[in-house]
Amino acid sequence: MNSNLELMREGDEMLPDLFVNFSIVISLIFIYMQFRWKSHKQMFLPGLSTLIDGLCGGILGYLLMYFSIHITEETIIDFRFVPVMLLVLFVSKRSALISGFIIVLSRFQIGLGLSAVYAGYMMDIFLIGYYVLDHVLKKEERMLRKGLYFTLYSNIIATYFLIIIVQKINLLPIILLYWVASTLTGMSAVYLVNYIRNSEYLFRKYQIESSTDFLTGLSNVRRFTDYWNEVSQKSEREQHPCAIIMLDIDRFKLTNDTYGHAAGDYVLVELGRILEETIKDKGVAFRKGGEEFAIVLPESTKKEAVWLAERLRTKIAQHNFVTSELIQIPITVSAGVAVYPDTVDQLSSMIEMADALLYKSKNSGRNRISA
Repeated sequence: MNSNLELMREGDEMLPDLFVNFSIVISLIFIYMQFRWKSHKQMFLPGLSTLIDGLCGGILGYLLMYFSIHITEETIIDFRFVPVMLLVLFVSKRSALISGFIIVLSRFQIGLGLSAVYAGYMMDIFLIGYYVLDHVLKKEERMLRKGLYFTLYSNIIATYFLIIIVQKINLLPIILLYWVASTLTGMSAVYLVNYIRNSEYLFRKYQIESSTDFLTGLSNVRRFTDYWNEVSQKSEREQHPCAIIMLDIDRFKLTNDTYGHAAGDYVLVELGRILEETIKDKGVAFRKGGEEFAIVLPESTKKEAVWLAERLRTKIAQHNFVTSELIQIPITVSAGVAVYPDTVDQLSSMIEMADALLYKSKNSGRNRISA
């Protein structure tokens, strides 16, 4: 019997190895997606993120080749196309290119020979085809259908190269089994990544919505409590100053009664925009509810906090609040400023003190700052 035939595995002997390839793909994708969404985007710059995605795809491809199925002494089959395909579909073409390059180098490390050379050509054709398919199917929103086209294309290319390299073996049973297994693996991988991605998007959306005021887009009172706890703990631990500005729109109920609730909503939205534009990176603005706002200023001194509060008061008083009906609404605000340790020696009393100073401003004639 031909030496090539001696190393050929029967279909039932290939199944365990194909299952190992399938298990590697699913388990490593799940692990990496968890890491990627929970910390990857916050930890790395975009360029480094692309490199890490490509590197991880290359490592997955290497592991799939390491646990591959030997058809002959030199020829192996596996699902190395899966990580490259997923990177094109879900991440970026640059990451896919890096992954493909690593996989080609790894194939030469596993074994030199004509099969390794053909494997390099095959990866090039995979990448070119994926780029073309991604462009042709860019309007296809159903990711599973798009993934099916990618997987079938991969199977066709892998089959072509298998027939070229192994010419004297009856490959039909192997090819049929490979097509079934690779299609199942490719589609399962696409489904898993798409499912995790959509789940994470929804989770983050709900996180944002639960901590964001629906009208102004500012952080809400729930987020204010969490953020203030973070700032106050850090301030106490590192002995840094910090400040809170409590700000309230003067006679806002009268504004609603006079101009209507739509005009009142417009005032709230516009005021939120002014707060964000003025504060910038100095702190964070929150809508606590109704017409009351709060501003937390980490590492801000009394002089800086009072200056910012006065700037906000002046800017709001001078701003033209003009409704869609071209009605100009006069708006002023009152504010209370509490600063640790300049005016308050206990961080736990900061919010209470800022509120008290706010009401002092309102009881003293409004449109003023108390600190």
